Order: sequence, then structure tokens, then C-alpha cells
Amino acid sequence: MTGSVAKILLATDGSEGSIRAARFTAGIAKPLGAAVTVLTVHDDDILMVHAMGPAVWPAAVPDASFDIEEIKAATEKRSLETTLADTKAALGDLEHVKVDQIWGHTAEAICDYASKHDIDLIVIGSRGRSGFARLMLGSISTQVAHHSPCPVTIVH
Repeated sequence: MTGSVAKILLATDGSEGSIRAARFTAGIAKPLGAAVTVLTVHDDDILMVHAMGPAVWPAAVPDASFDIEEIKAATEKRSLETTLADTKAALGDLEHVKVDQIWGHTAEAICDYASKHDIDLIVIGSRGRSGFARLMLGSISTQVAHHSPCPVTIVH
């Protein structure tokens, strides 16, 4: 990083912490004139649920009869209508906002995306797990902070 912030990556999962992170991002991006990429990562593990679902109980899994590409497309469409729409609304009237969706393991995918797209700052929300849960499970925001190629702001 050269000392300026021109490209901000806002990682979102639609949680309240992500919405707070979006509001924070709007507050810093506007005066900086920074471009914002809103990114959501769909975890590959959900594909396994869809693959196993019809064998266990077909009615329990939406899109159970779809192939993997159809499941991905349906998941991304739902995300655009909910998670990403809510996040974009929280950003307000920011210019230069790009929305992207990728698949992978969340923390790793966020860091890889930031590296490949020369991101200057990652902003991510914190779900606020208790100390014991954080110790046992870790958190996406902590993993991103430890492995990111650029500075990370975790919004509580």
C-alpha cells in the first residue's frame, strides 16, 4: 500500500455487523473518493448440503433437483435480492460501487480477492462472538485480519 486508499473491499454476509461495516465504508469512501467493491463469498460447503439433501429429505433442500451450476445461479440470485441489496442500501449514494460474488472458503477467498484486485483496504463486520466461541471457532474477520495482503478494518 502506498499510503492512499483508492480501492476498498467491503466483505458482507448480510449480518447486522456487515451492515454496520457498510455504513462505516460509506463514511470513509466518500471523502477519499475511493472505489468500493461489495463482495460476498458463498461457501463451497453449501453445495454439499444440496448434493446430500435429496437423498436425506428432498423437500428440505431448496433447489434439490438442480445441478451445481443451477444451484450456484439460484444462490447468487437470492443474494443479489437480499444480502447485496441490503448492503448497497446501507452504502447510500456512493459512486463507484461494484458488486461481486465468488465461491470458496470465506476468509481465504476474501484475502485472495483482495490480492488479485490490488485492494488497499478490507472492511468487514464482526459478529461479536463471545470469548469462548471465538476461541473454539475463530472468526472470519480474525482470519482475514491475520492473512490479508492489505490493512483490515473490523467494524463492531
